[in-house]
Amino acid sequence: MDGAGSRRRAGPLGMIFALSFCPVSAALFFGSLIPLSLKAGSQITLPALYGIGTGLPVVVFAIGLAAGAHAVSATIKRLGGIEKWARRTTGGIFIAVGIYYTCDHIFELF
Repeated sequence: MDGAGSRRRAGPLGMIFALSFCPVSAALFFGSLIPLSLKAGSQITLPALYGIGTGLPVVVFAIGLAAGAHAVSATIKRLGGIEKWARRTTGGIFIAVGIYYTCDHIFELF
């Protein structure tokens, strides 16, 4: 697909996302901000400031999610090494307790 075709589809896709994820924001943008910016003669500045104001929290939230996912991934990698030894230790304890109970209840050694 060429770049022009992608750009033509990006606008409607953005509008669909805006309407589906935040209808109130879309209603404020199309219902009040566009007429206000046309009346004030600021066709670019007011919509751009509105876009930055509504997009900035989303970007900050996405960065937070990405950083959190990276931290969780690093923690899981560290726990992988601990898990190997924890499984071996738990298995050894279960085997030792099984041997003890076998000797105590079946052979009555203790």
